[in-house]
Amino acid sequence: MAIVYDFKKLPRTSGSDEEAARLYPQVVKLKTVTFKELAKEIEEATTYTVADLMGLMEAVVQAAAKHLNASEHVELEGLGTLSLSIACDKDEEGRQPVITSPDQVKPHHLHVSRVNFDAKPEFMKTLKGPFARAETPFPMNQERTIPTPDECRTLLLNHLDERGYISTTTYMQLTHLTRRQASAELNAFVASGLLARSGSATHVVFVRG
Repeated sequence: MAIVYDFKKLPRTSGSDEEAARLYPQVVKLKTVTFKELAKEIEEATTYTVADLMGLMEAVVQAAAKHLNASEHVELEGLGTLSLSIACDKDEEGRQPVITSPDQVKPHHLHVSRVNFDAKPEFMKTLKGPFARAETPFPMNQERTIPTPDECRTLLLNHLDERGYISTTTYMQLTHLTRRQASAELNAFVASGLLARSGSATHVVFVRG
């Protein structure tokens, strides 16, 4: 067993096109191990049963949520500390609002954007590798080719025919565009009459115009 890694390219910020792209190493995710799988491993090595461990984890999740919702941090013994990050709801074009006064933002404009995990130094010391370079290309490390505008339109229409609507996030996944690029294209389709917006606030989707 080893920590498998590969290299990704950093976007060029300056220099000629002939300049060698800068690389950075990134861990390649081979799979996601569920807690139930961990529980089975622990059961084989201890006197705890899978049912004991699953019940305990459910209790920990509920207790942790209770304290995080009370604006408290939660320390997981031996692992690290959980805390919350919050953000304002995005506008119809998927952008964060520019806040210049606290009075602009009301409680109902906010949502929990992520749960942060700050690992304990003792736990970090257990993550030593060894390391191994990926032997075959992994999808997450392959360069993606952005479709042409006509191909993007075809992908969009095919998705609408199948699902009836599309979100900005889904359009990004189909076309490999950034959120800004995807929003600009979808807005252009709305302006041309090809699409129409449906929904409000953070639940805007696009349907045929």
